[in-house]
Amino acid sequence: MTETTFCLSREEFAQQFTALPEHEAWGALQTGNGRIAAESPLARIHLLVGSDDHEPAFALTTATAPARTLCTIVPQADAAVTQTAHTVHDGSGRLIGRIIHARSPLGMRQAWRIEDSAKQYSAVAYKGNIRGWIAYWVVSPFWAIMALVFLLNGDLRPAGSLWSKPHRARWRMRAGGGHKKVAVDFNTGRYRASSGPLDMNLIYAQAVLYGAKRR
Repeated sequence: MTETTFCLSREEFAQQFTALPEHEAWGALQTGNGRIAAESPLARIHLLVGSDDHEPAFALTTATAPARTLCTIVPQADAAVTQTAHTVHDGSGRLIGRIIHARSPLGMRQAWRIEDSAKQYSAVAYKGNIRGWIAYWVVSPFWAIMALVFLLNGDLRPAGSLWSKPHRARWRMRAGGGHKKVAVDFNTGRYRASSGPLDMNLIYAQAVLYGAKRR
């Protein structure tokens, strides 16, 4: 079993490419930490101009010329009211799966589900782990003091990490009726994905949507 490690970059260099017609350059998926330009990104990300911020539409292409479409990510119009869903198609237009964004069973955390087109395989993740959320709520009363310290030091725009909610996520997939295994792990800005039944472009699509929701 092989493992792929990558990150989503929204740095300026990651948006310096010619976007597809009716799209704008939005970012890139690449190896490394996302702060240094990769010689050849895994994928370039194109955002459909005019698409809803709540339900954005994207296209992913190769970085090598001539550019080849890896997949397209489009909102699903008939999704349930309590969730948002995107369909993912490969470069030939064939449906390869869906990405569903809803709430956890208790309604306390965001839930993300990746499922293939035949609905034979799916992987589910919940945003933030328990320890992260406990630390978040314990520290939250001190945010006003921390913000004041930043302002007194002349920083009018404190780092986003000061306010950010926990975003660690592990997409777990049940294997053969046994224990759930981690199919995709997001931590400290990087994704680790194990080869398996889920199409890698479907995993890339999930990374783009998760990154879009976190910003």
